[in-house]
Amino acid sequence: MRILPIFIPHQGCDRSCIYCNQNIITGYAKPDFENISNQITNFCNHKTPQKTEIAFFGGTFTNLTRKYQLELIKLVESFYDRIDGIRISTIPDKIDENILSFCLDNHISTIELGVQSFSDNVLNISGRKYTKKTVIKSAKLIQKVGINLGVQLMPGLPESNEKTLENTIKETIKINPEFVRIYPTIVLKHTKLAKLFQNGSYNPLSLDKAVDIVSKMKMKFEQSGIDVIKMGLHSDIDFSDIVAGPYHQSFGELVKSKILSEEILLNYKKGKTLAISNQDISLFKGFKASMLNLLKEKLQIKELPIFLDKKLKSEEFYFSDEKAMEIW
Repeated sequence: MRILPIFIPHQGCDRSCIYCNQNIITGYAKPDFENISNQITNFCNHKTPQKTEIAFFGGTFTNLTRKYQLELIKLVESFYDRIDGIRISTIPDKIDENILSFCLDNHISTIELGVQSFSDNVLNISGRKYTKKTVIKSAKLIQKVGINLGVQLMPGLPESNEKTLENTIKETIKINPEFVRIYPTIVLKHTKLAKLFQNGSYNPLSLDKAVDIVSKMKMKFEQSGIDVIKMGLHSDIDFSDIVAGPYHQSFGELVKSKILSEEILLNYKKGKTLAISNQDISLFKGFKASMLNLLKEKLQIKELPIFLDKKLKSEEFYFSDEKAMEIW
């Protein structure tokens, strides 16, 4: 899927979640219609065989006035023959039959629900103003009308623990969205969460703990046929805006490295060549070759024979008798 993200920070939001500062995350405060129109034109003029969507992120799209929604949609209308639909983000309590009827009439093909957690306690403390029951109802309504469903989750929110994590994983698998995004909680400047952190009332996840948690989530979701399309906030946030938390510019790569290394250790065959995908060279050699060094340390070997198999997808591997192409 090829997606053009258009950010409308805080637009349509009628609450202030304790962790949220969309202006920092998106880099600007107010949507510029002329700029949006230019982005859409340039994006749609680039032909591709991939499925394509224009996405409105960062606000609560379905809580905008209908006039505002139609103004945004109108920017896309002339390109309907070049895209597969419009993607929007919203919250569970801003979904009902009338809203979904409007979505269907206006080329909206995917809805991403900012769920964050399936714990009512975590949701309440975080200022979300809806419950687990609302999430499940909204998800079912979206799926019933045939719109693709995505779910956004935030491990590490205040009052989160092993039990709430297990419940969130279980309930997400139950509703069976097409995909999930996982954003470990980061403490940003000028948020209520920053105040809680500064007065000692909130302790964010460490980077290692966040990688462990998201690795577990990713494996369980993918084993259930749910795609994990994003892990961690994007890489161009200004570090000066981050107060605390498990932010890393390549967080998703850290998660993939952890999962892949554990699977390799579990299936290691002494004296054999490790065949990996060309796409995974960076997992082994990135971050000062931390994954490669960890493997060699745990396997108690000085060299790892490698065969690069172009047929393998990312994170796939096998051991064979093939002659090594490289020695790492």
